[in-house]
This record gives sequence, structure tokens and C-alpha cells, in this order.
Amino acid sequence: MLISTGIIDLYASISIWVYSGIILILIGVLAYGSINIRSGIYCKVLSSGETDEKIISVTFDDGPDKIGTPVILNILKKYDIKAAFFCIGQKAEANPDIIKLINKEGHIIGGHSYSHHFMFDLFSSPKMLSELQRTESIINLSLNKKIKMFRPPYGVTNPPLARALQKMDYYIIGWSLRSKDTSIKDENLLFNRLVKRLKAGDILLFHDTRSITANVLELFIKFALENNYRFERLDNILQIEAYE
Repeated sequence: MLISTGIIDLYASISIWVYSGIILILIGVLAYGSINIRSGIYCKVLSSGETDEKIISVTFDDGPDKIGTPVILNILKKYDIKAAFFCIGQKAEANPDIIKLINKEGHIIGGHSYSHHFMFDLFSSPKMLSELQRTESIINLSLNKKIKMFRPPYGVTNPPLARALQKMDYYIIGWSLRSKDTSIKDENLLFNRLVKRLKAGDILLFHDTRSITANVLELFIKFALENNYRFERLDNILQIEAYE
């Protein structure tokens, strides 16, 4: 747009406000592409299953948590549901037994950065790469296999992260239905949000670090099963390999 406007400007005077407007639009598009993980502007992101069947998949971020994760695992075991856990390297390092338990019970594990620092999105590409590699090494030590899935902290993608991810050869995983269990405090409100938005092929985002999640999760599972939804593990619904 800028180049075209510049060419036109050679033959007809164009106001500086036109250039300003184009720049603002460009900034807006890039900002939207960064915060909306499904945009795919910077890298290919897998956010839902391509199916019309009532198949869904549950995923959990920010663990492993020594209190929350075992509770979630017990609920999943009760209903024979296999999930995906995107783990923070620091927590995986502190809780290797939980990483092993997640794997033993048939769930899959992906990376979620080492620190999940609130300024992670402003890190340089080499620093991001270092976090990804460190997390991979920690998880691999517990699993004895190499992870192939990664979910960006806060769901934000940008050029530095895209460059780091190119070197890791990961599947970048997003979501199509966010529970908002980190911000909604009312269980009924959280449950109603989920059931009103649920659709075929959804990948649901929960957090195994929140006490509200366990209570709502069981209610949600019951609702989904009663309404003929089938739970599939993430790698199956996306038709990818979780590990090398």
C-alpha cells in the first residue's frame, strides 16, 4: 500500500494524512496478528480440528502444578479422556514426577517456554530460542523422547518467535475455545461461556494451575458427553505426531 501510494504521489499530490492512515492500518494489522494466535500471520498455527463431527480436545497450560495437575489428572482418568499439557520449563524442572505421571496416564506434553516471563514477547529471538531449547531438554529428560509441540506464552506470536520456532521444527498449537479460567472467578459464568460456544473440532484451553478449573472441567465433560461430543487427544484430532 505504501509503495503504491508513493508511486501515485509522483503524479498526484497525496496528503501526509493518507500515509499516516496507511501506517496506522499496518500497525493495527500486525498487532492483531500478534495477539490473535489463530491469525497465522507470522507462523502456521494449528488451532482446531478440521472436522464436522462432534469431536473436541482439551489442553492445559502453565503446569505442571503440584496441587492442581494431579486433581485434573484424576478427573480425566475418571472419564477416560486423554489431554495435552503445555508445560513451563521451570515447573517441569521442579516437578519431574508429575511430568512422568502425565505421560504414564496417556496424555501428551508440549513446551510453553522456560520462564513464561510477562515480558517474553519482547525477548530477542536468541533468548526465546534458548528458553525453548532449555524446556525441551528438561521435558525430554523425564520422558526420554523429544517433544514436537509448542504453545506460545499468552498466545502471542511475533517475528522473533517465528525465527526461533523455525530452528526447533515444532508444531505451533493454538486453540479455538478459550475457557478464560485465569480471569473468570464465577464457576457458573465460566461453565456457561464454554457450553454456549462449544462446536465440532474445538481445541479447548484450560489451565491446570487454577482451582476453579477442576470444578468446571467435570461439569463441562458431563455436558459434552451428554450432548454426544467425543474427546480425542490433541495429536489425533490434528493428525500430527507429538514426539520424535
